[in-house]
Amino acid sequence: MGARGLEARDHWFWINGKKTRLFSGAMHYFRIPREYWKDRLIKLRSSGCNVLETYVPWNLHEPRREEYNFKDMLDLRAYVKLAEECGLFVILRPGPYICSEWDLGGLPSWLLSDSEMKLRSTYQPFIKSVESYFQELLPHVTDLQYSNGGGPIIAWQIENEYGSFGDDTDYLLQIQKMMKENGVCELVFTSDNEQGLLNGAVDRVLMTANFQNIELGKEMLQILQEKQPSMPRMCMEFWTGWFDHWGDSKHQVWPLNEFEESLKYTLEEYGNINFYMFHGGTNFAFMNGANEQTENDQLKDGQDYLADVTSYDYDALLTERGDTTPKYHLTVELLSTYKSEVVYLGDCPTRIVTLPAPHQYDDVMLNTGLSMDEVLRSAVSVDIKGNAVTMEMLPVNNGNGQSYGWILYRKTIEKGGKVNVKGQVRDRTLVFLDKKLVTTFDCDTPDFQFELGSAGVLDFLVENMGRANYQTIGQSIIHNQRKGLNNTVTIDDVALSDWSVYSLDFTEDHLNRIKKEKFSRIKKIKASPAIFKGYLKVTSSSSLADTFLDMRGWGKGIVILNGRNLGRYWPVKGPTKTLYVPGVWLSQGDNEFMVFEIEEIPSDRTLKFRKTPVLG
Repeated sequence: MGARGLEARDHWFWINGKKTRLFSGAMHYFRIPREYWKDRLIKLRSSGCNVLETYVPWNLHEPRREEYNFKDMLDLRAYVKLAEECGLFVILRPGPYICSEWDLGGLPSWLLSDSEMKLRSTYQPFIKSVESYFQELLPHVTDLQYSNGGGPIIAWQIENEYGSFGDDTDYLLQIQKMMKENGVCELVFTSDNEQGLLNGAVDRVLMTANFQNIELGKEMLQILQEKQPSMPRMCMEFWTGWFDHWGDSKHQVWPLNEFEESLKYTLEEYGNINFYMFHGGTNFAFMNGANEQTENDQLKDGQDYLADVTSYDYDALLTERGDTTPKYHLTVELLSTYKSEVVYLGDCPTRIVTLPAPHQYDDVMLNTGLSMDEVLRSAVSVDIKGNAVTMEMLPVNNGNGQSYGWILYRKTIEKGGKVNVKGQVRDRTLVFLDKKLVTTFDCDTPDFQFELGSAGVLDFLVENMGRANYQTIGQSIIHNQRKGLNNTVTIDDVALSDWSVYSLDFTEDHLNRIKKEKFSRIKKIKASPAIFKGYLKVTSSSSLADTFLDMRGWGKGIVILNGRNLGRYWPVKGPTKTLYVPGVWLSQGDNEFMVFEIEEIPSDRTLKFRKTPVLG
């Protein structure tokens, strides 16, 4: 007789007929270098937790239509099996939407190449795309379900916090049906915050709650007791901290005493918990999300749009590089009192991963570089007739458009005058005339106007700073996340048309083209934007350790290490001043650092390292 999977009944969870609490921790494989997965999983199991929870990001697994990636940091199957080796059950949240402070909530940007696209709905082109993705994704792991021979997967989430987005139950039922048709046989559940707990419910499906403070926990507990009186109660997202936006005055921190009070309440009244996040990790490359509000519901300081920073430290139980914190040790103490009520998949393995202490490497002089014209030689370029188009609509990447990075629009103008850029340009734009910076503006400044004194080559360099990943009922935010120039541009009320457009997406293919360019001595590069390059020499493998780049003195841009995009920096905006450098991404010998700087070049043109982050 096969193993009985997770059941929810009689106020408890049951695994193979045994009553249990679920103590879970959220750790996203795609935010953690693969070499560190085991270290983090052992720390999770050692805390007293019996479950690993992770989202699954569609936009990384299917970056282009029907082109799938399950390698390296995206090997979900390997991550699930490693969790099993560490004695942990697994809860998967496959989306298709995941929120998670992740670009477009995990939805691939190529969906937006359909001008009529309706995300998270029963719009058939969206549904068919989800079906195709699930048919590829789910068979990778469905044989690892507990009921299929004792694998670690015990539960799956239907969509994600849908109740705060909409109330179309038919959409949720279609997602549930797709999951079942592709092999999902374990318990399924929904997960919602206080705005959507009722809207996101599905008949005969377990409801779970997301909250941080006790007041919200009490409100949602009452709803759960009324709607599902005999079901176990679970906080599916117990927010252990919070995330940071560029421009925040300081790093978000939830004080230990408040964390303790709320955790005790949740353990006593709910009994089951998923720590979100147990370990946050890093939004490497361009994958950070953003928050955005409608015109009459601004976030703060008059800003409608706020992009998330690269660090996803989250003030979680483990730091960005995986060190334990006072929250971790307090959690170990509190969970230990419930040990007799917890069923574990297996024993906690002996700790075999020992991370070296962080290291402060010597400064790296970036002594060669590429000017912007040289950078553009490596870019894919297309000529667009009429008005400019956004990166998602750009006819590149086999019809998938451009997903991330920068996009440059170039037009030779025959005279100067008053320029009017109608509407919004997303997200941040630098305007050049004959390679000289004229002005800078962002998407919070619609209908931007400026003066040009003469004819010349006009460039709009637009950065996609991250697509919004969250909206509430009545808003249309996620459908307005096409990035770049999609506007009428006029000079003295005469519309400009026919643009040369350059895609600067810094994908693997793009980086390979950049490497083929001839880098000049640094003195020849007088202004940004530009790429700078230098090398860190590591003399022995025993010297490889995590470190942090201190980007103070630089302006705004990205850092590439040995072909890997470490992410964005913007120290003048803050609060984050550093970039995490995993030691496992360094190697013995020469390590290549490339910096694409778009705003301010420090006089010494060096990269400096430190042992600890500056999160703000």
